[in-house]
Formats: sequence, structure tokens, C-alpha cells
Amino acid sequence: MYKAIIFDLDNTLLNYNFSENAALRRTLNEHDLFVHDEAGWDAFWDSYSQHNFRYWIDFVNHLGPHKSIEEVLRSSFRETLQMHDALHTSLAETYWHYFCNSCDFEEGADSLLDTLQSDFSYKLGIISNGIGFAQRKRLDTGNISDRFHSIVVSDEAGVRKPRKEIFDISLHELQLDRNEVMFIGDSLTDDYYGSINAGIDFCFYNRGNVAIPNDIKPKYTISGIADLLQII
Repeated sequence: MYKAIIFDLDNTLLNYNFSENAALRRTLNEHDLFVHDEAGWDAFWDSYSQHNFRYWIDFVNHLGPHKSIEEVLRSSFRETLQMHDALHTSLAETYWHYFCNSCDFEEGADSLLDTLQSDFSYKLGIISNGIGFAQRKRLDTGNISDRFHSIVVSDEAGVRKPRKEIFDISLHELQLDRNEVMFIGDSLTDDYYGSINAGIDFCFYNRGNVAIPNDIKPKYTISGIADLLQII
């Protein structure tokens, strides 16, 4: 019998993809870029997403010149648009503001959290690879921070999934043993292997209905986050 459910945050409880897209579109519209120009937006997104992903990976692995998320964003806009630094800085600041003040739930996630607490009395936790300020601000925006007994974010903890240590922090804060919790996430790379390393049961939220390699065997698999209620 589990006593706590620990969640990944992005694309598990919150729809990161939607929030990123909405914040980018609002940012570009405010700067009169690609307004009513879907072809221009598509070309921008194709380029921006590649630069941003590369710079983000370098940043979290302490590679390259970027020392903050703001620098990652500025470089992503600079390499994509190749305009002037003042514009790139303004775009980065505007985007980060809108993104950090977003809280777009995965379908059914908000009511799921209510049910887990009110009907089952589970302790709830979050383990997220991300920026602590942004993740906590988004939870505050959605008025759900107080639902969680533990919120562990990688840049604050100094360690990322799939490392065992970040799960140990959550278990310590929840004051529970490994066999008393289940972890739910959408990433086989970070969440599945992190759970394996930590000795915790894992539920794979297969939101994209991807094929699961034969050597990867989550204890549970769900295609909708609300389906969690069917396995607990």
C-alpha cells in the first residue's frame, strides 16, 4: 500500500509544451513578430526549438558559456532571429515572465490531485528537473503548491534525475521508505531510470503513446494522467 505519490512536473502534471508555445506566441506578438504569419512562426519555431534545446542541455550539464536560463534564452533568440541584442534581451525577459506565470494542467491533473488527497489521503510530492524559481512560481500560479508535502527541483538540489540522490531528498522530506511511494513521469530516460536507481515503483505516463523498448519494464503504464486512479 503506497503512502505517497510523487510526480514529475513538466508534461506530467503540467503541460509544458502548451505553456512554452503560448508564452512564445504571446512574446512574439507583443514584439510585432510573425503576427498572423503562421509560415513565419513555423520557421521561427523550427529554428528556435533546436537552438534552445542544445543550449539547455549544455547549461544543465555545465557545458558552454551560459550561466543562467536568461542567457540560454537570449542566445536562443539571437541565433534564431539574428537581430539586435536589445531585442533579444527583451524577448527573453518577456518570454520568461509569461512562462513562469503559467500553469496549464494536463487534462484531469487538477482533479486527480484533489482526489488523491481527499479520498485516499496520500502524501504528494514533486521531483522536477528544472529551474526552482519557475517551477515554484507556476505551482503558485495554479494555487496548488500547498497540496505537496515535498517539492524537489534539480537546480536547488544540485542533482538531477535519473540520479538516485534527488529521490533520496524527496523520501527524506516525505519521511517514507522506498517501498511506500510510487513515482509517475513521462520520461523513460529521466523518470524510469531514476526510479530504478532509487528502488521506487514507477508508473510511466505514456502521453505520446510511444513504443516502449523490450528491456524497459515500468511497473505500470497509463495513457492519461487521470488513469492513475485505476491502478492505486
